[in-house]
Amino acid sequence: MQLTTLLLVIVAILTALSGIAVISGAHKGDRVQAFLFFFTTMAALAWAVGIGIFLSLPESASESLADVAINMIYIGAPVMSWGLMAYTCHKYRPGKIGMVILGATCTIFVALILLQPGLLYSSYDLNEVTGNIVHVRQDAFYILYGVYHFVAVGLYMIGLWYAAHTAKSELVKKANLMVLIGFTITGVLALVFDFVLPYFGKYDTIWVGILAMSIAWIFHYYAILRYRLLDLSSPWLKGFSHVIVMSLAAIAYLVIFFIIFAALFKVPAPSVQVILLNILMIVAVMLLFPALNEMSTFVGSLASADEVDVSYIVKKLTKLVGYDVNLVELAEFLSDHLHFQYVGFVINGELCGSRQLKITPEVVEKIAKLKKSNGGIWLEPDAELARELKKHDIAAVAELRDSKGRIVGQVLLGRPDGHINLENRDLTPVEIVLQVVPVVTHPGNHRIKKHLI
Repeated sequence: MQLTTLLLVIVAILTALSGIAVISGAHKGDRVQAFLFFFTTMAALAWAVGIGIFLSLPESASESLADVAINMIYIGAPVMSWGLMAYTCHKYRPGKIGMVILGATCTIFVALILLQPGLLYSSYDLNEVTGNIVHVRQDAFYILYGVYHFVAVGLYMIGLWYAAHTAKSELVKKANLMVLIGFTITGVLALVFDFVLPYFGKYDTIWVGILAMSIAWIFHYYAILRYRLLDLSSPWLKGFSHVIVMSLAAIAYLVIFFIIFAALFKVPAPSVQVILLNILMIVAVMLLFPALNEMSTFVGSLASADEVDVSYIVKKLTKLVGYDVNLVELAEFLSDHLHFQYVGFVINGELCGSRQLKITPEVVEKIAKLKKSNGGIWLEPDAELARELKKHDIAAVAELRDSKGRIVGQVLLGRPDGHINLENRDLTPVEIVLQVVPVVTHPGNHRIKKHLI
């Protein structure tokens, strides 16, 4: 297995999933455009598969199999070009005329290639050392074949520019311009490596055009999602998107690996064993990534005493809603991630904290009866209670209220970690987190026990 073949397989998967995701989630008003996008991706898939099959053929491959692979290349390409043009031009009258004319031209090319497979190439060589090569005919038919592509793709790009220029929505303008940028990159690379160089006898780099096609699909797919170029609501869309992103990551990884491998070892292509090892490494990294990301976020949340990672804490707390939470574990978690030396809860007249405090029941009762000093959540102890709390390094007391405004308990906060005091500490993130805590600690929300970590 050649690395280029593996890359073409990944691009083919990426292409197919992009088309399926769009057509499966398009709303009624966007179904025509979604179908044209799907049609184009399927033609591009045939183009990519044809090149992949031909480049991977052994020297002993039959002539009929080689002809089929080459025909897939030269039939898939014009159909894809017509689909691209139709995708952007079908809404406009000149575009509809162009669809008919180029559609008829495409049909003629496909029919001629099927009836006489050797119209575009004179011969081919299958060589496992130098690579498989098609010798294209340097005649008028090949030039007309190339002109057809230039016209179709040119109309596609003009259609994108016109849609961006006339769009009333700023998002649609940005989306079409993004797609135009992505396809311009792809178009230039495909023009050079798939038409110009083969015409002059260099066919071994034709796979570059297919690989570059992934750039256009990513730009296009991102524009559809980010700027709502099409209105999608597919239940499979999230899963498809993850696979598409993973496919792109695999392409980037393998390209970087190929460049480094070739530069270090001066070998045109790595062995099958090396490629398989890298595939296993990609799978391992993708499987480990969620755990590594969680660990990185956890460590980052603990690392700085001056900053509170509110999103991480709230995410962990919301996962506990509806479960019977161990308040000691919850207090320890908040103490670590809110960066206080102590966190404790006074609920139903009992104190549960991140560590043991020798506070008498009478003091706990006084804490439960504290009143707010202002419109916020912070409570104001009297002088006597303040002295008692200070003995235990309690810096502040906050009130816990549920969504209906009922008091469900109080929170005790010790001194802040680091070289700052409570007056210099930004308490806004703390207040945000403490608004979520009552939902977790309220007994009416509990069903079964669950540990925080």
